[in-house]
Amino acid sequence: MSLKSFAFAISLATVGPAVAQNESLSAELDDIGRQMTEIEAQAARYDGGLILPLIDARREALLLARTLIENRINAEAGGATVEVTVPAIQPDEAMAEQILGEMATVQQRIEEAEREAATAGGLIQALTLSRAETERLTLAQLQMGYLQAKYGIAFPVMAPQAAESAPTSAPATSAATPLQDAPLAVAWADPRFPTIDYTLAPFEQAGRNGHQVSGWWAIEASRAVVDDSPQIVALNHSQFRPNSFTGQTALVARCIEGETALVFVQDDFLINDFRRNSFEMTLRINEEPSQQSRWTSLTNNKGAGLFGREAETFIRTIYDAERLFIRLFESNGQQHDALFKLDGAQDAFEAVAGACGWTTLTLSTEDYGAIQTLLNAGGFDTGTPDGQWGPASQRAMRAYQASVDLPETGAPDRATLEMLGVDK
Repeated sequence: MSLKSFAFAISLATVGPAVAQNESLSAELDDIGRQMTEIEAQAARYDGGLILPLIDARREALLLARTLIENRINAEAGGATVEVTVPAIQPDEAMAEQILGEMATVQQRIEEAEREAATAGGLIQALTLSRAETERLTLAQLQMGYLQAKYGIAFPVMAPQAAESAPTSAPATSAATPLQDAPLAVAWADPRFPTIDYTLAPFEQAGRNGHQVSGWWAIEASRAVVDDSPQIVALNHSQFRPNSFTGQTALVARCIEGETALVFVQDDFLINDFRRNSFEMTLRINEEPSQQSRWTSLTNNKGAGLFGREAETFIRTIYDAERLFIRLFESNGQQHDALFKLDGAQDAFEAVAGACGWTTLTLSTEDYGAIQTLLNAGGFDTGTPDGQWGPASQRAMRAYQASVDLPETGAPDRATLEMLGVDK
């Protein structure tokens, strides 16, 4: 995503208080100047392709950082010309130190990619150089985060990629105004969870697009282009960070073209175990002991997931959970952690299960046989009750669900079993 798409106003109104001496800010300017010289030299080597847009995006990020630093210096010196208006925030030394550590890690990945490129050729070299430039863009974005934390210089907040064509979002809540203080009431807010801040950009986007909001989840329903089958994509935004400069982390439950998936999205280029096309994962549900698992790598190398029956089984496992901790291990030893709050998850999981025709209940063969017997007794023919939930059972269940005005999932879901008088 190009940084050119981020709009910002021009004025001196809210530059904020002076928080650092001009000498320190001048040193930051010198460092940005050095990086700009390097960028121009790199850009001169390319006429197009994969890398040049990344270089252009990094240039835009650094130009924005340079402008805001110059604005701060001018403001401290009593100058009259300042070019970008953003809200003032308080410096955070601890956050600045944390970001410096992240910058050092990214710098290591850049150096690794450069070493790989030096010994490769052709397409492999081009892809490796592209990965190195992607990391440089990440480094430039982290540098903006560092300037914000170190000096209180706020930057326009980047919208997540999923919102590129969405309406302009509401101003993000800064670290100086904790979410729990006074979340604003908005039309799309879920009243069951009054402490969640539904003015956050992904919830505003979901609300304005008419999608369901349930707890920490935004649930989008649509139809598959290929066969008009129901589709559900539910995103958990409890890890959303308005001031993130490296993208957003999310948990996604979805049903697309009849396949269920539960996906951990980490907006970074991840190095998987290429022999197994998967990542080692550590999972912890609520306060239970942690468990080890392997999740399949996404095709864009920015996350991992469970698919099909594995996803259905795990969703049943976390159906009533309050929290899910995920740790993903890259093959190079890097790890990515996220703790998702699952408020509202049952609505999301039921929507996904209904679209893909399975139940969030854990049912035995005997359970399925009993349900088949009930349907047969009611005139909805499943064939001989054998405990196997096949096409005949699905057709009979859809017919029963239609007769009682329930969604025609074809599965013995919770609402249907309640209507049948089955206590699960």
